[in-house]
Amino acid sequence: STQSTGKYCQPTRPTGAPRSGEQEQQQSTHMPTQPHDSLKETAADGRFQRKDSTFRNIIHETNLDFPPESGRYHLYISHACPWANRCSATRVLKGLEEVVGLSVVHPTWQHTNPSEDKHAGWVFPDPDQPTLVPISGHGAIPNTGAIPDTVNGCRTIRELYQLSGDTSGKYSVPVLWDKQRQMIVNNESSEILRMFNGPFARLAGTDKSTVDLFPDELAEQIEKVNSWVYPTVNNGVYRCGFAKSQAAYDEAVGELSGSLDRLEEILSKQRYVTSNEQITEADVRLYMTLVRFDEVYVVYFKTNSRPISSYPNLHNWLRELYQMPFLQSTTNMEHIKAHYYTSHPILNAYSVIPTGPGVVAELLLPHDRDR
Repeated sequence: STQSTGKYCQPTRPTGAPRSGEQEQQQSTHMPTQPHDSLKETAADGRFQRKDSTFRNIIHETNLDFPPESGRYHLYISHACPWANRCSATRVLKGLEEVVGLSVVHPTWQHTNPSEDKHAGWVFPDPDQPTLVPISGHGAIPNTGAIPDTVNGCRTIRELYQLSGDTSGKYSVPVLWDKQRQMIVNNESSEILRMFNGPFARLAGTDKSTVDLFPDELAEQIEKVNSWVYPTVNNGVYRCGFAKSQAAYDEAVGELSGSLDRLEEILSKQRYVTSNEQITEADVRLYMTLVRFDEVYVVYFKTNSRPISSYPNLHNWLRELYQMPFLQSTTNMEHIKAHYYTSHPILNAYSVIPTGPGVVAELLLPHDRDR
Protein backbone atom coordinates (compact mmCIF):
# COMPACT_ATOMS: atom_id res chain seq x y z
CA SER A 1 0.00 0.00 0.00
CA THR A 2 1.05 3.59 -0.57
CA GLN A 3 2.23 5.23 2.63
CA SER A 4 3.45 8.69 3.53
CA THR A 5 7.16 9.26 3.22
CA GLY A 6 7.10 11.13 6.51
CA LYS A 7 8.46 14.27 4.84
CA TYR A 8 6.30 17.25 5.63
CA CYS A 9 4.94 19.73 3.10
CA GLN A 10 7.15 22.68 2.26
CA PRO A 11 5.10 25.71 3.44
CA THR A 12 5.59 26.78 7.04
CA ARG A 13 3.46 29.02 9.23
CA PRO A 14 4.76 32.59 9.07
CA THR A 15 6.39 33.80 12.26
CA GLY A 16 3.87 35.58 14.44
CA ALA A 17 0.79 34.30 12.58
CA PRO A 18 -2.00 34.50 15.16
CA ARG A 19 -3.77 31.58 16.74
CA SER A 20 -6.74 31.77 19.02
CA GLY A 21 -6.01 32.36 22.70
CA GLU A 22 -7.13 28.84 23.50
CA GLN A 23 -4.63 27.42 21.03
CA GLU A 24 -1.82 29.60 22.36
CA GLN A 25 -2.50 28.32 25.86
CA GLN A 26 -2.50 24.72 24.69
CA GLN A 27 0.73 25.23 22.80
CA SER A 28 2.48 26.79 25.77
CA THR A 29 1.25 24.54 28.60
CA HIS A 30 1.11 21.05 27.07
CA MET A 31 3.74 18.83 25.58
CA PRO A 32 2.82 17.26 22.24
CA THR A 33 0.48 14.28 22.54
CA GLN A 34 1.33 11.02 20.81
CA PRO A 35 -0.36 10.66 17.41
CA HIS A 36 -3.64 8.79 17.85
CA ASP A 37 -7.10 8.25 16.38
CA SER A 38 -10.56 8.21 17.95
CA LEU A 39 -10.29 4.54 18.89
CA LYS A 40 -7.76 5.58 21.53
CA GLU A 41 -10.12 8.08 23.17
CA THR A 42 -11.57 5.65 25.68
CA ALA A 43 -11.89 6.04 29.45
CA ALA A 44 -10.83 3.40 31.97
CA ASP A 45 -14.44 2.17 32.21
CA GLY A 46 -14.59 1.56 28.46
CA ARG A 47 -16.63 4.61 27.55
CA PHE A 48 -15.68 6.47 24.38
CA GLN A 49 -14.86 10.11 25.16
CA ARG A 50 -14.27 12.22 22.07
CA LYS A 51 -11.73 15.00 22.49
CA ASP A 52 -12.72 18.52 21.49
CA SER A 53 -11.40 20.13 18.32
CA THR A 54 -8.40 22.38 18.93
CA PHE A 55 -8.35 24.96 16.12
CA ARG A 56 -11.23 27.34 16.76
CA ASN A 57 -10.63 30.63 14.95
CA ILE A 58 -13.87 32.09 13.60
CA ILE A 59 -13.98 33.64 10.14
CA HIS A 60 -16.26 36.68 10.23
CA GLU A 61 -16.57 40.14 8.73
CA THR A 62 -15.56 41.63 12.10
CA ASN A 63 -12.43 39.47 12.47
CA LEU A 64 -9.57 41.43 10.94
CA ASP A 65 -7.23 38.43 11.17
CA PHE A 66 -9.62 36.04 9.45
CA PRO A 67 -12.19 37.87 7.31
CA PRO A 68 -14.21 35.97 4.69
CA GLU A 69 -12.41 36.28 1.34
CA SER A 70 -12.93 34.43 -1.92
CA GLY A 71 -10.05 32.10 -2.78
CA ARG A 72 -8.25 32.51 0.54
CA TYR A 73 -9.51 29.39 2.31
CA HIS A 74 -9.41 25.70 1.42
CA LEU A 75 -11.54 22.88 2.83
CA TYR A 76 -10.10 19.41 3.43
CA ILE A 77 -12.66 16.64 3.93
CA SER A 78 -13.44 12.97 3.76
CA HIS A 79 -16.67 12.00 2.01
CA ALA A 80 -16.91 9.20 4.58
CA CYS A 81 -16.72 11.37 7.69
CA PRO A 82 -20.12 12.68 8.88
CA TRP A 83 -18.53 15.72 10.54
CA ALA A 84 -16.67 16.75 7.38
CA ASN A 85 -19.65 15.85 5.19
CA ARG A 86 -21.86 18.42 6.92
CA CYS A 87 -19.34 21.08 5.86
CA SER A 88 -19.03 19.95 2.24
CA ALA A 89 -22.82 19.80 1.92
CA THR A 90 -23.23 23.34 3.27
CA ARG A 91 -20.50 24.53 0.90
CA VAL A 92 -22.58 23.24 -2.02
CA LEU A 93 -25.90 24.51 -0.64
CA LYS A 94 -24.47 28.01 -0.36
CA GLY A 95 -22.81 27.96 -3.78
CA LEU A 96 -19.28 28.32 -2.41
CA GLU A 97 -17.54 26.00 -4.88
CA GLU A 98 -15.62 28.91 -6.44
CA VAL A 99 -15.11 30.67 -3.10
CA VAL A 100 -13.63 27.87 -0.97
CA GLY A 101 -11.39 25.23 -2.55
CA LEU A 102 -11.74 21.52 -1.83
CA SER A 103 -9.52 18.49 -1.33
CA VAL A 104 -10.87 15.02 -0.55
CA VAL A 105 -8.85 12.30 1.17
CA HIS A 106 -8.82 8.66 0.16
CA PRO A 107 -11.47 6.67 2.08
CA THR A 108 -9.21 4.02 3.61
CA TRP A 109 -6.68 4.95 6.28
CA GLN A 110 -2.95 4.43 5.77
CA HIS A 111 0.10 4.65 8.01
CA THR A 112 1.00 8.33 7.98
CA ASN A 113 4.64 8.19 9.07
CA PRO A 114 5.68 4.55 9.44
CA SER A 115 9.33 5.39 10.13
CA GLU A 116 8.30 7.11 13.38
CA ASP A 117 5.13 5.46 14.73
CA LYS A 118 2.14 3.25 13.95
CA HIS A 119 -0.40 6.03 13.48
CA ALA A 120 -2.97 5.42 10.73
CA GLY A 121 -5.14 8.16 9.30
CA TRP A 122 -6.26 10.18 6.31
CA VAL A 123 -4.08 10.37 3.19
CA PHE A 124 -4.51 12.00 -0.19
CA PRO A 125 -4.75 9.98 -3.40
CA ASP A 126 -1.59 9.08 -5.28
CA PRO A 127 -2.20 9.72 -9.00
CA ASP A 128 0.37 7.07 -9.84
CA GLN A 129 -1.41 4.39 -7.83
CA PRO A 130 -5.11 3.84 -8.68
CA THR A 131 -5.84 1.80 -5.54
CA LEU A 132 -4.65 1.62 -1.94
CA VAL A 133 -4.39 -1.53 0.13
CA PRO A 134 -6.01 -1.10 3.58
CA ILE A 135 -3.70 -1.26 6.58
CA SER A 136 -5.08 -4.74 7.29
CA GLY A 137 -3.19 -5.90 4.20
CA HIS A 138 -6.38 -7.14 2.56
CA GLY A 139 -8.31 -5.67 -0.37
CA ALA A 140 -7.77 -2.72 -2.70
CA ILE A 141 -9.74 0.53 -2.52
CA PRO A 142 -9.85 2.79 -5.60
CA ASN A 143 -8.94 6.48 -5.65
CA THR A 144 -12.24 7.38 -7.33
CA GLY A 145 -13.74 10.54 -5.85
CA ALA A 146 -10.60 11.62 -3.99
CA ILE A 147 -8.95 14.98 -4.76
CA PRO A 148 -5.24 15.64 -4.02
CA ASP A 149 -3.96 18.50 -1.89
CA THR A 150 -3.52 21.21 -4.53
CA VAL A 151 -2.57 23.87 -1.98
CA ASN A 152 0.30 22.40 0.06
CA GLY A 153 1.09 19.22 -1.83
CA CYS A 154 0.76 17.18 1.36
CA ARG A 155 0.46 13.42 1.39
CA THR A 156 -1.47 13.24 4.67
CA ILE A 157 -3.81 15.29 6.82
CA ARG A 158 -1.28 14.79 9.61
CA GLU A 159 1.19 17.01 7.73
CA LEU A 160 -1.32 19.89 7.68
CA TYR A 161 -1.60 19.69 11.47
CA GLN A 162 2.15 19.62 11.89
CA LEU A 163 2.52 22.66 9.64
CA SER A 164 0.12 24.43 12.00
CA GLY A 165 2.07 23.56 15.16
CA ASP A 166 -0.49 21.07 16.43
CA THR A 167 0.11 19.41 19.80
CA SER A 168 -3.11 17.40 20.10
CA GLY A 169 -1.88 14.40 18.11
CA LYS A 170 -5.32 13.85 16.54
CA TYR A 171 -5.40 14.55 12.81
CA SER A 172 -9.08 14.80 11.97
CA VAL A 173 -11.21 16.25 9.19
CA PRO A 174 -12.68 18.67 8.35
CA VAL A 175 -9.84 21.14 8.11
CA LEU A 176 -10.39 24.72 6.99
CA TRP A 177 -7.03 26.06 5.83
CA ASP A 178 -5.92 29.68 5.42
CA LYS A 179 -3.70 29.90 2.34
CA GLN A 180 -2.56 33.41 3.26
CA ARG A 181 -1.32 32.58 6.77
CA GLN A 182 -0.52 28.96 5.87
CA MET A 183 -2.27 27.43 8.87
CA ILE A 184 -5.39 25.63 10.01
CA VAL A 185 -8.06 28.17 10.85
CA ASN A 186 -10.67 25.79 12.20
CA ASN A 187 -11.27 22.05 12.49
CA GLU A 188 -14.61 22.10 14.32
CA SER A 189 -17.33 21.06 11.88
CA SER A 190 -20.21 22.76 13.68
CA GLU A 191 -18.40 26.12 13.47
CA ILE A 192 -17.36 25.66 9.83
CA LEU A 193 -20.98 24.88 8.93
CA ARG A 194 -22.14 28.13 10.49
CA MET A 195 -19.35 30.14 8.87
CA PHE A 196 -20.38 28.81 5.46
CA ASN A 197 -24.04 29.47 6.23
CA GLY A 198 -23.34 33.04 7.44
CA PRO A 199 -20.22 35.06 6.52
CA PHE A 200 -19.30 33.05 3.41
CA ALA A 201 -22.87 33.01 2.09
CA ARG A 202 -23.05 36.78 2.55
CA LEU A 203 -19.74 37.09 0.69
CA ALA A 204 -21.08 34.98 -2.18
CA GLY A 205 -24.46 36.71 -2.18
CA THR A 206 -26.35 33.47 -1.52
CA ASP A 207 -27.50 34.22 2.01
CA LYS A 208 -30.92 35.38 0.79
CA SER A 209 -31.37 33.00 -2.15
CA THR A 210 -30.73 29.79 -0.19
CA VAL A 211 -32.27 28.41 2.99
CA ASP A 212 -30.79 29.82 6.20
CA LEU A 213 -29.69 26.83 8.25
CA PHE A 214 -29.53 28.86 11.46
CA PRO A 215 -32.30 31.48 11.34
CA ASP A 216 -32.63 33.76 14.37
CA GLU A 217 -36.21 32.72 15.07
CA LEU A 218 -35.23 29.04 15.33
CA ALA A 219 -31.80 29.45 16.91
CA GLU A 220 -32.89 28.58 20.44
CA GLN A 221 -34.78 25.48 19.29
CA ILE A 222 -31.86 24.35 17.12
CA GLU A 223 -29.44 24.64 20.05
CA LYS A 224 -31.80 22.64 22.26
CA VAL A 225 -32.07 19.83 19.71
CA ASN A 226 -28.31 19.80 19.10
CA SER A 227 -27.72 19.52 22.85
CA TRP A 228 -29.23 16.03 22.98
CA VAL A 229 -28.89 14.79 19.40
CA TYR A 230 -25.11 15.30 19.39
CA PRO A 231 -24.22 13.19 22.46
CA THR A 232 -26.82 10.47 21.95
CA VAL A 233 -27.06 10.15 18.13
CA ASN A 234 -24.24 11.91 16.21
CA ASN A 235 -21.62 10.89 18.74
CA GLY A 236 -23.86 8.19 20.18
CA VAL A 237 -23.16 5.78 17.31
CA TYR A 238 -19.42 6.15 17.99
CA ARG A 239 -20.02 5.60 21.70
CA CYS A 240 -21.61 2.29 20.71
CA GLY A 241 -19.00 1.28 18.16
CA PHE A 242 -15.91 2.27 20.12
CA ALA A 243 -17.14 1.08 23.54
CA LYS A 244 -14.67 -1.24 25.26
CA SER A 245 -16.97 -2.57 27.95
CA GLN A 246 -20.48 -4.03 27.99
CA ALA A 247 -21.67 -1.36 30.40
CA ALA A 248 -20.40 1.44 28.16
CA TYR A 249 -22.08 -0.09 25.12
CA ASP A 250 -25.37 -0.74 26.93
CA GLU A 251 -25.49 2.86 28.14
CA ALA A 252 -24.76 4.28 24.70
CA VAL A 253 -27.14 2.07 22.73
CA GLY A 254 -29.91 2.72 25.25
CA GLU A 255 -29.53 6.48 24.87
CA LEU A 256 -29.33 6.16 21.10
CA SER A 257 -32.54 4.12 20.92
CA GLY A 258 -34.33 6.56 23.20
CA SER A 259 -33.33 9.53 21.05
CA LEU A 260 -34.35 7.82 17.81
CA ASP A 261 -37.78 7.14 19.34
CA ARG A 262 -37.94 10.80 20.40
CA LEU A 263 -37.05 11.97 16.87
CA GLU A 264 -39.64 9.63 15.37
CA GLU A 265 -42.26 11.24 17.60
CA ILE A 266 -41.15 14.78 16.66
CA LEU A 267 -41.29 13.96 12.95
CA SER A 268 -44.76 12.49 13.32
CA LYS A 269 -45.98 16.01 14.13
CA GLN A 270 -43.85 18.24 11.91
CA ARG A 271 -41.98 17.94 8.62
CA TYR A 272 -38.48 18.79 9.86
CA VAL A 273 -36.61 18.45 13.13
CA THR A 274 -37.05 22.02 14.39
CA SER A 275 -39.71 23.40 12.06
CA ASN A 276 -42.64 22.43 9.89
CA GLU A 277 -41.57 24.95 7.26
CA GLN A 278 -37.86 24.55 6.54
CA ILE A 279 -34.76 22.47 7.14
CA THR A 280 -32.13 23.82 9.49
CA GLU A 281 -28.66 22.76 10.56
CA ALA A 282 -30.36 20.36 13.00
CA ASP A 283 -31.67 18.41 10.00
CA VAL A 284 -28.32 18.47 8.18
CA ARG A 285 -26.43 17.28 11.26
CA LEU A 286 -28.89 14.45 11.91
CA TYR A 287 -28.97 13.44 8.24
CA MET A 288 -25.23 12.80 8.19
CA THR A 289 -25.59 10.17 10.91
CA LEU A 290 -28.78 8.53 9.70
CA VAL A 291 -27.75 8.18 6.05
CA ARG A 292 -24.83 6.04 7.31
CA PHE A 293 -26.88 4.15 9.86
CA ASP A 294 -28.34 1.11 8.06
CA GLU A 295 -25.39 0.60 5.70
CA VAL A 296 -22.64 0.90 8.30
CA TYR A 297 -23.54 1.58 11.91
CA VAL A 298 -26.08 -1.27 12.32
CA VAL A 299 -23.30 -3.74 11.50
CA TYR A 300 -20.03 -2.01 12.30
CA PHE A 301 -21.03 -0.10 15.44
CA LYS A 302 -23.54 -2.70 16.68
CA THR A 303 -26.45 -0.21 16.65
CA ASN A 304 -28.73 -3.04 15.58
CA SER A 305 -31.60 -2.69 18.02
CA ARG A 306 -33.61 -1.11 15.22
CA PRO A 307 -32.67 0.13 11.72
CA ILE A 308 -33.77 3.52 10.42
CA SER A 309 -35.83 1.79 7.72
CA SER A 310 -38.17 0.54 10.47
CA TYR A 311 -39.08 4.09 11.59
CA PRO A 312 -41.80 5.37 9.21
CA ASN A 313 -41.30 9.07 9.89
CA LEU A 314 -37.52 9.07 10.22
CA HIS A 315 -37.14 6.96 7.07
CA ASN A 316 -39.39 9.19 4.97
CA TRP A 317 -37.69 12.29 6.37
CA LEU A 318 -34.35 10.76 5.37
CA ARG A 319 -35.69 10.13 1.87
CA GLU A 320 -36.79 13.73 1.50
CA LEU A 321 -33.44 15.08 2.63
CA TYR A 322 -31.45 12.70 0.43
CA GLN A 323 -33.47 13.88 -2.55
CA MET A 324 -32.35 17.47 -1.94
CA PRO A 325 -29.59 18.10 -4.52
CA PHE A 326 -27.04 19.56 -2.11
CA LEU A 327 -27.22 16.46 0.09
CA GLN A 328 -27.49 13.81 -2.60
CA SER A 329 -24.54 15.24 -4.54
CA THR A 330 -22.30 15.24 -1.46
CA THR A 331 -23.28 11.80 -0.12
CA ASN A 332 -20.78 9.21 -1.36
CA MET A 333 -21.86 5.81 -0.09
CA GLU A 334 -18.89 4.08 -1.72
CA HIS A 335 -16.47 6.19 0.31
CA ILE A 336 -18.58 5.79 3.45
CA LYS A 337 -18.57 2.01 3.33
CA ALA A 338 -14.96 1.71 2.17
CA HIS A 339 -13.70 3.90 5.01
CA TYR A 340 -15.50 2.37 7.94
CA TYR A 341 -15.11 -1.26 6.93
CA THR A 342 -11.42 -1.05 5.94
CA SER A 343 -9.78 1.49 8.28
CA HIS A 344 -9.90 -0.22 11.68
CA PRO A 345 -8.40 -3.73 11.60
CA ILE A 346 -9.28 -4.22 15.26
CA LEU A 347 -12.96 -4.04 14.25
CA ASN A 348 -12.74 -5.78 10.85
CA ALA A 349 -9.53 -7.77 10.49
CA TYR A 350 -9.90 -8.66 6.81
CA SER A 351 -11.47 -5.40 5.53
CA VAL A 352 -14.47 -7.23 4.08
CA ILE A 353 -17.14 -4.74 2.97
CA PRO A 354 -20.71 -6.05 3.42
CA THR A 355 -23.16 -5.82 0.53
CA GLY A 356 -25.64 -3.92 2.68
CA PRO A 357 -29.39 -3.32 2.28
CA GLY A 358 -29.10 -0.87 -0.64
CA VAL A 359 -29.89 2.30 1.28
CA VAL A 360 -29.34 4.68 -1.66
CA ALA A 361 -31.89 2.89 -3.84
CA GLU A 362 -34.39 3.01 -0.98
CA LEU A 363 -33.81 6.73 -0.45
CA LEU A 364 -34.66 7.46 -4.08
CA LEU A 365 -38.21 6.15 -3.61
CA PRO A 366 -41.06 8.67 -3.11
CA HIS A 367 -41.43 10.11 0.40
CA ASP A 368 -44.59 11.18 2.21
CA ARG A 369 -43.32 14.29 4.01
CA ASP A 370 -45.51 16.69 2.04
CA ARG A 371 -48.64 15.17 3.49
